[in-house]
Amino acid sequence: MEYYQIGAGILHAISRKILLFKLLWDKTCRGVSLITQELFLVVYITRYLDLLYLYESFTVELIKVAHLVAALAIVLLIRYSPMVASSYDADLDTMPRAALLIPPFLLALLFNKVVLIIEILHQFSFYLEAVALIPQFVLLYRRQKYESWVLLYTIFAGLEVLVRNIPKFMGWRLLLKQDLYGLCAASVQAVVFLGGLVLVMVGRVETARQEGLNEAASKPAFDEEWQAGKFEFQEGAGQQQAKSAAVKS
Repeated sequence: MEYYQIGAGILHAISRKILLFKLLWDKTCRGVSLITQELFLVVYITRYLDLLYLYESFTVELIKVAHLVAALAIVLLIRYSPMVASSYDADLDTMPRAALLIPPFLLALLFNKVVLIIEILHQFSFYLEAVALIPQFVLLYRRQKYESWVLLYTIFAGLEVLVRNIPKFMGWRLLLKQDLYGLCAASVQAVVFLGGLVLVMVGRVETARQEGLNEAASKPAFDEEWQAGKFEFQEGAGQQQAKSAAVKS
């Protein structure tokens, strides 16, 4: 299981490094969903509340703080950096936040075994993480045209959680008895990620097909090209006649 956690951590670092590099150096967030970034920030805040009262090790604490700081920095840059915010697709990133926040919270509130606010919020973070990428995939589908790094970031962000959930899928028989809702959350996350990729690929195919149709429609037909050439020939003959008349005069 530790190998899967390490792999998920590497994917997380790569995805956030790509996004932060583009935000800080290229000053662009075109194609990036602010709603998804806000949901990830809520995920890390509610999951790492144990930083307030529990110490595990320096490495673990450092990783948790790094997750929080990176998520907060991304949200602040997209919202308040003038150059970055000017490239934000606010008209396409319109999924209601309540529709993504309320169901996971109710699920954690009603079906959590330990009735403690810390434990409820901790479980809520896993349910919320399962649907956090939905606004990102919807934005990519609506936008149709975006830079390749945006898709690369989205794939790494989805693979991070998918790799971390591999042990759950491997031990699904045991989880059916011990943590059915956790297994359901992992399954929902896998469906969201794979379904989102299919949605994005369908959007890219539709865009390529539409561009091909537009290009074919913009090309002149054979008759139009011949008539245009004939017109140019006649215009050249008229110019020669005008020159000969000028010479005679």
